[in-house]
Amino acid sequence: MQVQELAKRAHVHRNTPTARPHAPRLQKYLQDMVRVLTVAAEVTCDEKRAVFLLRNEPLRAFGYKTADTLVQEGRADAIIAYLESLAGGAAG
Repeated sequence: MQVQELAKRAHVHRNTPTARPHAPRLQKYLQDMVRVLTVAAEVTCDEKRAVFLLRNEPLRAFGYKTADTLVQEGRADAIIAYLESLAGGAAG
């Protein structure tokens, strides 16, 4: 991912990832992505598949948005709860 794409996804200025990598908003986005990716990898048992699904799989329960979009919207906790419910067999 290019620096400008990261900045766009984290809703920060395009120079923030390089000039201020510890900026709270950038760090929050990165932490949320790692949390969601970790849960997705546990559910799928495959890190590459988890990354693909996060970026590309529209989720009906969330208006056909991807998990990546939901993280960008600040809804990491909702997507984690959803993924955990899938792992537990409660949805899907």
